[in-house]
Order: sequence, then C-alpha cells, then structure tokens
Amino acid sequence: MSNYQGPATLIAGDSAIEVVATLSGSRSGDVRQWGGSAQTGEVGEGFLAALESGVVTIRLPDGQEGVVVATTTAIGSGRLRISGNGVIPF
Repeated sequence: MSNYQGPATLIAGDSAIEVVATLSGSRSGDVRQWGGSAQTGEVGEGFLAALESGVVTIRLPDGQEGVVVATTTAIGSGRLRISGNGVIPF
C-alpha cells in the first residue's frame, strides 16, 4: 500500500486548481486501486462544470500524473473525493 499527502494540482479542461491531496493506493495482482480526497479553499462553479465535462488529471509536484474522477462531498466545502484510474502516481 502506498500513500501520499501534500500539494497537488487538479486539471480539468483549461482549468486548474491547487489542492492538498490525501491519497492511498493498493494493488492486488494486476488490479490497482487508489483514491482519497483533495481540499482547496474554494471550488468555483467554472471548475465544477469542467469536472463534469471531461477528463480530470491530478498532478503531483514531482510531475507524476493520474486520471481521476473528482466529485464534491458538500457544495461550498472545497473538499473533493478523488477516485483514481490506472497506474498509481505516488
């Protein structure tokens, strides 16, 4: 099992926001699962629309990236739930 907690960037379309990510991942055979949460001061409506309209990427400070599904946990909270797809980037 691997873990990451620290700064990251969520990128959706032409929009990007800086977040603090708390992520964990596990591997069972060929199946990799990873996810967690991302906290930011505020998620604007434009970024929320971008989250729903296409591919979302999380980028860590070392340049590693992963494709994610990001959903809000409570409107206005600035907290997003992250579910990763593919290679664990940490």
